[in-house]
Amino acid sequence: MILTSSRINDHLIIKILTDVMMDNSKDFYKEFEKIILQHNDLRVVSFDFHKVNFMDSSGIGSLIRAASYIKNLHSSVTVFNLNKSLYSVFRLSGLDNIIAIYTYDEFIEIYPELK
Repeated sequence: MILTSSRINDHLIIKILTDVMMDNSKDFYKEFEKIILQHNDLRVVSFDFHKVNFMDSSGIGSLIRAASYIKNLHSSVTVFNLNKSLYSVFRLSGLDNIIAIYTYDEFIEIYPELK
C-alpha cells in the first residue's frame, strides 16, 4: 500500500506512505484512482508528503497525472509536508504553477479544520 486517505467534509487528504519511483509509480496512480473514485463533490484534494524522502521523474509524472485528474473534477490540488529536497525539485520543475505547495504550518493555517 502506497496511499491512505481520509476525508473531512469536502476535503480529501491522501497520505503518501513511501517514496514514489519508477518501480511503484503505476501502483501509486492505480491506488489514487481507486481512492478518488470513492469520493464525490470534493472541493480540495491534498497530498501529504510527510513520509516521502524521494520522488523520481516517474513519480512526479504520476503526481502530475493525478493533479490533472483532480482538476478535471473541478477540485483544487495541494501538496504539503515536503522535505527541503522535494520542495526544491517541485519549485525548479514548475510544479508550483499547477499544484499549490504548502508547509505543514501554512496548510493548517489555510485549513484549520484539518488540524
